[in-house]
Amino acid sequence: METGRDDIKRKNFLLNLFFHKGVAVMRLASRFGRYNSIRRERPLTDDELMQFVPSVFSGDKHESRSERYTYIPTINIINKLREEGFQPFFACQSRVRDLGRREYSKHMLRLRREGHINGQEVPEIIL
Repeated sequence: METGRDDIKRKNFLLNLFFHKGVAVMRLASRFGRYNSIRRERPLTDDELMQFVPSVFSGDKHESRSERYTYIPTINIINKLREEGFQPFFACQSRVRDLGRREYSKHMLRLRREGHINGQEVPEIIL
């Protein structure tokens, strides 16, 4: 017999499944809305990333962070991964109430090798 918690986990698991060409595929769970997202069937340009996910280009940490917080600009990581053949094809950013924090907002990117963006099975890096 399932407990209430097990039943909730099972329902959440099923909600994150969808079928593609008759195969059950797991959806990427996230708390990002569709508001600030972009997906293309080709590599995203820096201009597209700047328009939809400006926090990728933030040059420094937000003033509310302590001195112990080490900031690594996301664009530096993306550029290094581009050198290794991985290109961003999907990016999203959380909405913010305070527009002053838009450039420091939580964001997510999915990168694939350029020749494999549209394949049926593709390895990808999620940042």
